Amino acid sequence: MQYLMMDIHQRFIGTLNQAKLAVGDVLEAGNAKTYTVVSINPSRNMDKNTKSVTVIPKHAALRSK
Repeated sequence: MQYLMMDIHQRFIGTLNQAKLAVGDVLEAGNAKTYTVVSINPSRNMDKNTKSVTVIPKHAALRSK
C-alpha cells in the first residue's frame, strides 16, 4: 500500500510503500530521516490503495516525557 507522509501541520513529506503500518511504528523516509507514525488517516478520495499517515521526527517522540 502507498502512504503519503504528512507532518503534524499536514505538510507533505514524501511517499512510502509499506505492506502495513500501525501507530507507533518507526520508519526511515527517503530523506534519510527517521519518523514515528502518530496517526493513520483514511483515504480522501476513492483510491483505497493510498492513505496518509501523520508522522513526527523520531527525536521529537523521545522527548515526550
